[in-house]
Amino acid sequence: MSSLLLAQLIVRRTIGTRRGFLLFILLPIVVISAIIGIFGKAVEQQAHIAVWNGDTGSLGQSVVRSIQSVDLYQVVPAGQDESSQQALKDAVSEGRRDAAVYIPANFSDKLLAGERPVIEMYRKNEQLWNASLQLTLQEETDRLARTVQMAAAGGDKIAKGQLVQQLLDQQNNGGINVTRTSVTLPSDNTYVLVIGMMLMFLMFLSNQSIYGVMEDRQNRTMARMFAAPVRSWEIALGNFLGCVMLGTLQLVLILLATRYVIGFDFGVPFGTLLLIMESFLLAAVGISSAVAGLLRDSSQLGNINNLVVVPTCMLGGCFWPASMMPEFMQKLSNFTPQKWAIYAIEQSSTGAALQGLALPVGILLLFAAVLLAFGSYTLQTAKN
Repeated sequence: MSSLLLAQLIVRRTIGTRRGFLLFILLPIVVISAIIGIFGKAVEQQAHIAVWNGDTGSLGQSVVRSIQSVDLYQVVPAGQDESSQQALKDAVSEGRRDAAVYIPANFSDKLLAGERPVIEMYRKNEQLWNASLQLTLQEETDRLARTVQMAAAGGDKIAKGQLVQQLLDQQNNGGINVTRTSVTLPSDNTYVLVIGMMLMFLMFLSNQSIYGVMEDRQNRTMARMFAAPVRSWEIALGNFLGCVMLGTLQLVLILLATRYVIGFDFGVPFGTLLLIMESFLLAAVGISSAVAGLLRDSSQLGNINNLVVVPTCMLGGCFWPASMMPEFMQKLSNFTPQKWAIYAIEQSSTGAALQGLALPVGILLLFAAVLLAFGSYTLQTAKN
């Protein structure tokens, strides 16, 4: 109960005033909304689809023709450096391809044997055009499987392949009407900038919430709290909960405004995105508490924004993709929580399950555990 009361006081002291609410709640929403409105306009263009056909039979080529028949897609044969599933996935995640399709080897043989081989498709985030591509692949695979079943009913296994091809030719000659259309592709720079600004505002708010803790220490208020009949861990927990409650409030309001009011598509489920951002929030609170524990004057806390927040956001890829930086800076970015938060969001947007996010989320929680332990220890020295 004491921890909750202390957390409530921190929340009221930070955003309880008009200035605090405008600066730490309303301003982030307005700035991020303005970024989406100015830079988030997409340009109509064809989607560049890299296709690797590892099948030597005719059925794999039929899948390629079905993709090429839609003017929405510009099909580009994958090069030799994109001949593996991982290489195609990397090409999509790095932005060199809008999507990629991998047709496995022996695709035709497996269909003729009565199996249902899977065509892999890689995309950076789920949108209407790539969902349509996924549906096209599924429908084409189902059509080929049904055609094989029809040919198998003839009973002649030797001529089944030829019969399948004849049936496909008859279906194709029936005519397929394709409506010319276009696709809107969001700018990757806008996507990175929106995520980066959210991370930066979370760090600003974490610093401001820690500012109250430093004032308590400087004014000897914290020493009086430790002298009260309240356990030390309850005081530390109250400070921590107050910071997390503030960050969560800001985060939820930003996500609701951008996703449901403006309609910006992050390409990540709301729950998954909230989990990743909450993990980063814990790391941001840890950084603020660790730096605050090293300072003795609350007036010096404003330097954290210039010496810690902005440089780590630049290094972590909040303002531009980390792949654009020199190699040594990319290695340094591994020591910033922003890099791992953005990496987790990118992995989730390419279809990774929660199990695939264990590494980046685990690193964020490790950041939080180590830095919070250090910050709590240094702040508690005020009771002596």
